[in-house]
Amino acid sequence: MEFRVEDVLKLSSLKNAVVLSGKQYLHKVVKGSTIMEAPDITDWLIGGELILTSLYPIRFFNEIEQKQFIAKLAEKEVSALVIKNHRFVKEIPQSIIDEGEKCKLPIIQIPKDVPYVDILYPVMEEILNTQVKKLQYYKEIHDQFTALSLADESSEKIIEILEKLIGNPVALFDRNFICLASTLPYLTNFEIVEKNYHIDKTEEMKFPHYRQIVKYLEQKEKIGHQIVVPIETINHIKTYLLIGEMNKPLEELDFIAVENAATSLSLELVKKFAVAEVDKRFKNDLLEQLIEGKIPSNILYQDANLIGWDIEGSFAVVLFKISKNNELISSKQVKRGISNGNEETLLHEAIYQYLPNAIIGSKSGLKVVLWKSNIEDREWLIKIKERVSTILDLVKKQDNEIIIQVGIGTLSEHINNISESYMKAQDALEFGEVLNGKESITSYSELGVFRMLGQFTNSEELKTFIPPSLQTLLNYQQANKTDLLTTLKVFLQCNQNATKASQLLFIHHKTAVYRIERIKEITGMNFDDAEEMLLVQIGLKITELLEREKIHKY
Repeated sequence: MEFRVEDVLKLSSLKNAVVLSGKQYLHKVVKGSTIMEAPDITDWLIGGELILTSLYPIRFFNEIEQKQFIAKLAEKEVSALVIKNHRFVKEIPQSIIDEGEKCKLPIIQIPKDVPYVDILYPVMEEILNTQVKKLQYYKEIHDQFTALSLADESSEKIIEILEKLIGNPVALFDRNFICLASTLPYLTNFEIVEKNYHIDKTEEMKFPHYRQIVKYLEQKEKIGHQIVVPIETINHIKTYLLIGEMNKPLEELDFIAVENAATSLSLELVKKFAVAEVDKRFKNDLLEQLIEGKIPSNILYQDANLIGWDIEGSFAVVLFKISKNNELISSKQVKRGISNGNEETLLHEAIYQYLPNAIIGSKSGLKVVLWKSNIEDREWLIKIKERVSTILDLVKKQDNEIIIQVGIGTLSEHINNISESYMKAQDALEFGEVLNGKESITSYSELGVFRMLGQFTNSEELKTFIPPSLQTLLNYQQANKTDLLTTLKVFLQCNQNATKASQLLFIHHKTAVYRIERIKEITGMNFDDAEEMLLVQIGLKITELLEREKIHKY
């Protein structure tokens, strides 16, 4: 479709033309033609011109100036220099020819009896015809893809049409580069050899894109070229349109088709997002009513059937708390623009990838999953934990700054009783942070004594469970109180093994023994009394809980 220098040479007026330099670059696109009237013509060029000259304006240039002039024409991306000499300049200087070859600029000599208009007019006519053909093609392609969008055709149909237009296979990938659809199966099985290499300036698309060299694994490791077009719309939903240049390199008209296909796919994403948002809100409202125990069974089954939820069987509530840089990211923050919502999207997509049929929603800034399990399976909790770990690993690979804590409730035999599992999952989330840290996966069954402590809402009531000996240490006013408390915690965690405790604390064994003796002197603790030590450990956990509540108040 493009009009090139090699096409100019096919004009009848140029049948006797001679290419003096740049024979390998006759594929350059001609975008216009002009006659050189002055040596400063390079100041007015925009690129792609075919320049006609007798060399009269530069007849007095020395060899260095001639080379500089040719180099500047090449820098301006002139398509070719057409010279008709014999009148003012008897012979084309060799320095011009050599510099043309060096700068990859075709230099063509035409006979003296060929009028410039016999070149100018046909060239401009061909360029105009090419532009008209392009506009016609663009309109046809635009109308075709617009019709697909209006007909609500799928992404698969869009890439199928694109393949027919460009003569190359096409695939569509999600943000994790997992294939959504492909017109050729083995197109999606490749390894990247080189990425983001040279992009030709003729590839003028409004969509940013890049090229990559790949190795196709199912084609005896055949090397191929691909063009990747990232398509991003609202709420950071992204897909990748991939074109494999297997049959032929893409040309300008092909890029027109690719751009229109990318636009249609972008509109398709917007439509999907709008539908998904309505669907998400309805599901989330139903989920909230469900975990709060506010929905009658008959309505629950009607609504669940309407949205395709499978609510038969037993379920456990799994809560995900997302934070970044140690700050909780809630749904309110997303709405106020404090967070772009990308963290929640990444988590949602990771959960959906491993649990495509799960009941997923959000409540109070937490991601809520009703996890279906078999109540007769004794390893249901182990299986949930394993799958949760896989989900968190996937999120971490995409953004390692995201911190996610998980709380798992008990297994409810019937979904109508899921509110109890939800409350226990909240306890697992809250106390799991104290027990296991901010990136822990904690089940309610692992809370131990914290199940009992969770029943107390008054901090003064909790303090009454702290044994007097521990309270004495907490009230100790000396500077080394923190060291003594830390040593006590680690010493008890190590089953009163001073050597192990010293290793964990990175202190000398004698220092650990000395601190334990000081604790005995200050508090009167009897480390041989198992009952007292149990109370002390409970008291330490209560202390951690009270400290955590104090921090949250501020």
